[in-house]
Amino acid sequence: MATDVDDLIARDAAALWHPATHFDDLDALPPVAIVGAEGPWLHAASGARILDAIASWWTSVHGHRHPRVMAAIHRQVDTLDHVMFAGFTHAPAVLLAEGLLAAAGPGFSRVFFADSGSDAIEVALKLCLQYDAQAGAGRRRVAAFDHGYHGETLGALAACGSPTYRAAFADLLTETLFLPTPSLAEHRQHDLGSAAGAEDPACAAALELLGEHAGSIGALVVEPVVQCAGQMRMHGTGFLRRVVEHAQALGIPVIADEIAVGLGRTGRMFAHAWSGVVPDALCLGKGLSGGALPLSAVLLSPRFATAFRGAPSRAFAHSHTFCANPIAAAAGVASLGLLAERLGAPIDAGIAALDRARDAVARACPAVVASRQAGAIVAFDLRPHRRRPADGRIGLHLRAAAMARGVLLRPLGDTLYWMPPLELPPDALDRLVDATIGAIEEVLG
Repeated sequence: MATDVDDLIARDAAALWHPATHFDDLDALPPVAIVGAEGPWLHAASGARILDAIASWWTSVHGHRHPRVMAAIHRQVDTLDHVMFAGFTHAPAVLLAEGLLAAAGPGFSRVFFADSGSDAIEVALKLCLQYDAQAGAGRRRVAAFDHGYHGETLGALAACGSPTYRAAFADLLTETLFLPTPSLAEHRQHDLGSAAGAEDPACAAALELLGEHAGSIGALVVEPVVQCAGQMRMHGTGFLRRVVEHAQALGIPVIADEIAVGLGRTGRMFAHAWSGVVPDALCLGKGLSGGALPLSAVLLSPRFATAFRGAPSRAFAHSHTFCANPIAAAAGVASLGLLAERLGAPIDAGIAALDRARDAVARACPAVVASRQAGAIVAFDLRPHRRRPADGRIGLHLRAAAMARGVLLRPLGDTLYWMPPLELPPDALDRLVDATIGAIEEVLG
């Protein structure tokens, strides 16, 4: 078996280019060959069982291969694999759209399906700007939160407020107005729904900037509650409420990017609900299919439809080849049903357990200088205590130390985070705590 695994890794190195991976890092931390998965566990070809503590980039909301999601996929494979969605329809897409609209409430009336999170952001941005042009306003700029992340296609990348992602392509990106955001380093679950962040100086500055530039802004894109790729910054629901309400009062459509934080991740179906606001467009992805297949969606306010009626030139000429793929949509219907059953007591119990685990790690590790939580998202800000890596690559060394303990973590610089499946068994949570403490102590002391 070892020889087979070595051969696979060697062939991988010769043929593949992995995402978000520096070539030189592959020598120190080569890819792990995975042959199976179930629940929160990945099964390596070596025989090791690895806890997927980041839900495979935040997708596997129910754990891997949930029986109901798998059954829905198998049933759909037996009848219809794919059909173009221009001029055709099918039951899985209709059922999923109806379910999403029912869950989101009367603020939304239609669903546009796409393939990935970046695609969903592109759809929402283009639609808002075309709507604005066809309504006669002609505002062509976008506003977004500083430190935000919305994807890596050029339109979505233009709305990313982090130089890490933008720098290499800055001269190709459209101008974006970036709004300052609070950073609540000790955010807790009970802060959701409160006025947290509303009195932060960054909030007043953001409102002032929006007012100054309202005449040129055709869309504001926000990440409700957590800016995940921005080192899990939590800005407060009070801040979000004030900014969204101010933008909408100025006539600026608001796009909520809930690709990472939607679908139960914060303890509610949609994260923006904690602030009591209703965006004009809602982008979903990652866990939409239960993490099994590529699928994203944009839920749209009724305000948009009228501006796209009339001459054919007013149509929204945007399409994706696998838009509303029946197999992915069927998985989405099953996943949405599971979420509806689990929201409330089951997920709340998991969130409470994660909070206790967060506290245990924070108390055990002097290198933890702040810790925070929003739903099933936990983050630890770290600084060296008794030691530091010679190369300064704290995140890479923590990742390797956690993997040696059978846990998949992928820190964002000096911020280590957990984003596991929404319900984590006690034995898995125990391993997560032990591995996190062990990794932090090994790397930072």
